[in-house]
Amino acid sequence: MVLSWVAPKFLKTSILWRLLTVIFTVSLPLAPQESFAQIQLRGEVGENVNIHCPVDRHKTITFFYFQKGQEFVNGFHTLKKIRKEKWENTSVENNSATVQMVKLKASHSGEYQCYIQYKGEPNVSNTIIHLSVTANFSKPTVITSCHANRCLLTCSSHGGYPRSELMWKVIGNSSGPMWTVLNVSEESDPNTMLYNTSSTVSFNCSYGEEMLISCSMGGVTSELLFVCVPKHRPEIVKPTICSVVLFIAMILLVLVWKFIKKQKMSCSKTNNVDVDPKELKALK
Repeated sequence: MVLSWVAPKFLKTSILWRLLTVIFTVSLPLAPQESFAQIQLRGEVGENVNIHCPVDRHKTITFFYFQKGQEFVNGFHTLKKIRKEKWENTSVENNSATVQMVKLKASHSGEYQCYIQYKGEPNVSNTIIHLSVTANFSKPTVITSCHANRCLLTCSSHGGYPRSELMWKVIGNSSGPMWTVLNVSEESDPNTMLYNTSSTVSFNCSYGEEMLISCSMGGVTSELLFVCVPKHRPEIVKPTICSVVLFIAMILLVLVWKFIKKQKMSCSKTNNVDVDPKELKALK
């Protein structure tokens, strides 16, 4: 009688345990969770990052799951075999809660979760990690095209993440009529998620004022360029010519003065020569 009652009870318990095990390995353990402070990490596209989840070194880890939302990234279980597919660019050190992620992409940015359970404890700790992956924009390049009294400048930069605004900086008369932004183009590569941005501005050069201009993208600035440069610069050419003429005139004056001085000295020597006595006798 006892066996007939215990056997069905044991079978029910065994089936329930297997069912819980299946659910456990598919998603997360059905156990109380403890949340810790969030961790902020940064990485660059193409580089590597080590993600250290908080762990108690004095305890033995039963399992460690590293996930992005509901997607399993990597981890281990000391009692079971994990059948979930791991990310190819990740690895986990044995019996540690450290994940190495290599060849970062912009798509790897986001919120991750560290799930850890220790041996002999029912609770599962949960730590949230925010990973921000960035890429530096290239140094902006500026192409200039001028015709008559109008100049068009196009600034372009590529390969950056996240999105950033392209900024123009004008040194000189930057009033409204002088220049205007014609268009801004922004494209994101569907595979890499990196941004390519360009902008074109128009300058009205009829005012005759010279300006310096540069553009910046994501903290990187282009070279300074002159805009509306006049073909002739009388304010610069005239003073230069005057200076050259004055210099030549001074040289000529010095040469003339030296020549006159030399002539005077020659005449003075001639006048001071004594008369020959013989010449005096001849005059008598």
